[in-house]
Amino acid sequence: MKLKDVLENIKFWNKEKQYLDDEIDESLEEEPSDADKRFFKKLNKKIVAAMVAAALLLSAFAGVTGVRHVMAKADEAEEMLSTVPVVKQDVQKTLSATGTIISAEESGQFATVTGSYPVEEVYVKVGDVVKAGDPLYKLDMSSMEETLSYQQQALNLQNQQNAISQQNADKALQDAKDSGAVQVNDANRSLAQAKQDKDAADRNQSVSNSQLDSSRNAENDAKRAYDNANATVSSLQRKVKDIQKEIDAADATTNTDELKKNLEAEKASLNSAMVDRDNKKTVYDSAVSARQSAEQSLQSAKDSAATSARALDAASASAANTQNTANNNIISQYQAAKANELSSKANTLSAEQEIAKSKEELSKAVVRASQDGTVTNVNIVKGQTYSGTDAVVIDNVTSLKATADIDEAQIPQIAVGQKVQIKTDATGDEILAGTVSFVSPTATKNSTKTTEGESSTASVSKSRATYRVDVTLDNTNENLRLGMTAKMTFITANAKNALVVPTTDLQTDADGNKYVVVQKADASTKNVTVTVGISDDFYTEIKDGKLKEGDVIIEAGLDGSADAVLDDMGADGGIYFE
Repeated sequence: MKLKDVLENIKFWNKEKQYLDDEIDESLEEEPSDADKRFFKKLNKKIVAAMVAAALLLSAFAGVTGVRHVMAKADEAEEMLSTVPVVKQDVQKTLSATGTIISAEESGQFATVTGSYPVEEVYVKVGDVVKAGDPLYKLDMSSMEETLSYQQQALNLQNQQNAISQQNADKALQDAKDSGAVQVNDANRSLAQAKQDKDAADRNQSVSNSQLDSSRNAENDAKRAYDNANATVSSLQRKVKDIQKEIDAADATTNTDELKKNLEAEKASLNSAMVDRDNKKTVYDSAVSARQSAEQSLQSAKDSAATSARALDAASASAANTQNTANNNIISQYQAAKANELSSKANTLSAEQEIAKSKEELSKAVVRASQDGTVTNVNIVKGQTYSGTDAVVIDNVTSLKATADIDEAQIPQIAVGQKVQIKTDATGDEILAGTVSFVSPTATKNSTKTTEGESSTASVSKSRATYRVDVTLDNTNENLRLGMTAKMTFITANAKNALVVPTTDLQTDADGNKYVVVQKADASTKNVTVTVGISDDFYTEIKDGKLKEGDVIIEAGLDGSADAVLDDMGADGGIYFE
């Protein structure tokens, strides 16, 4: 008998006496397909548990052979329905919203003139295709043209007065330059002589420094030679003393002739060393005297250099004062000439500024398109005095994007650069790819949500902020039009080839830790604590825990015992055979 035949003869009911067997797929075969396995996974878990209980209860009423067959089939179903493998697959966390298709390039065109002028001509209408730089409309600015003509005449008259007194001012400036040059040259010659004297003193000081260094080196060499001679004398004195002690300690039977001979030789060496030491002492004393003389010469050279430096400083200060006096005189004459020039220019500056403003205004008479696109709105007519914005609106209908207002609770999940899937009724089942290009930092609007209170008559209104989010389309579709409704799915998180388990099989212990029940090779189970990541509609990413791909976990809520099944079904639940 096939497994489905066994199942058809078992009826399940719960405590409400509702039959549950109607949900069992009649296409179940002995070796279930992958589709069957997925189907069984989604069945009510009470049905799975009841199958185990049925097998246990049948053992009390049926023959051993028949019960074993039923139990075997039930075990197969239990194994298939109550466990699921740990797998690797991609997981995406998404957020859905409804938005609108708008132009990626929209521009309101308007005149930037400071005054208000009537419209002289309108060159476009709604639906016209324009290029950047094309004329859209023109203002009547004839009054400004008359003003500009008057301003230019006044400026020409003012320019004729700008050369007054300039020749005399230039001559006074040149005289100041010539007089100052003579005085500065004299001061510079004195400064040059002082520099020569200072250089000579510096060179003398440098020579004295070198001589002192040589004297110090000679003194150091003589000191080392003298110290070495002293050391030699001390060494020979110790040797003479040691030999004499050895002779004095010898008894009458010891032959001391050789020792006495050595003693005389060492004494001769000692006398020679003492003479050499005295000579080196004389050389050292002479070197000390030479070094002291060199130090005195250096000090004299330093004093001379200091005197020369002070003289140079005085000459430098005198030259600087002379230069400053000459410069001040030149500057005074220059400022007088410049004041005359600036006075003349001050009389014309205001006129020039007004002319520049008038010309700039006139250059704005013709309003031109700032971008390529299609005219979608014209808010002006000929003869109308218009000073507002968006006189003509241009949209690029071939460059589109989607926009949506996202609720304040969801906006933290949205970030620039996130991928978005977009669908519209016009494009059917095609999914358009997009990327978040803008997230408003401030609320675009507030919506009011009304909820019912505890009483039937009371209600509570809560203001909810929304934030504009723009999505650039990575690919487009010729059926898209401005203003269409866009169904947008934001991919807020993504895990590639992640280790996952069904979300419904995650359990929480008393400490709030997530865990799954793992079935070991010997059919026993153990709880494995896990750290979870992102979740989609069905699966949750496992980021940490002692799980690996292929591990088998028990579906949450099934422990396989008949008592547990009956407890779950309720006191009034049960099974029977047809």
